[in-house]
Amino acid sequence: MDHPCTVRQAKAEEAEALAQLHLECWRETYAMLLSPDFMAGQDVEGRLVLWRHLLSGPHAARQYVAADGGRLVGFAGSLPPEDGVREQAELWGIYVLASHQGRGLGQALLDAAIGKEAAALWVAEDNPRAQAFYRRNGFVFTGARDTIEDWEGLPEVRMARPRC
Repeated sequence: MDHPCTVRQAKAEEAEALAQLHLECWRETYAMLLSPDFMAGQDVEGRLVLWRHLLSGPHAARQYVAADGGRLVGFAGSLPPEDGVREQAELWGIYVLASHQGRGLGQALLDAAIGKEAAALWVAEDNPRAQAFYRRNGFVFTGARDTIEDWEGLPEVRMARPRC
């Protein structure tokens, strides 16, 4: 039976489910970019700490989930502009399970997390699908590059957009 998918604000009591979803989505997204040994070494604990912090902190209202019936299938989160820290909103993450991609959930999550705000994000350099999604939403490459040393030196690029 198909359930209508919905996007809504994340709830504090969903931290454990979100940590598990985060790990599952992360493994799907980066399986071709990181070694099997690295992937096998990832666990839910670090993500649980992150989600408990996000959902109990001052930016809890900027964290969203996509649900298919009662099952969480995606999430997105952002941080607001902050004097001396960020000039614009930061989309810190957006993931949808592969089984639910292509249904508009990524767009709905992006719209919920940052709306029409000026925003920036980091994306894996070798993730053309995600980059194309962001370009369709007005993001352009800024020229900034970095590597995530803790992720086997994974290269990433910065994208940003002005207010829409």
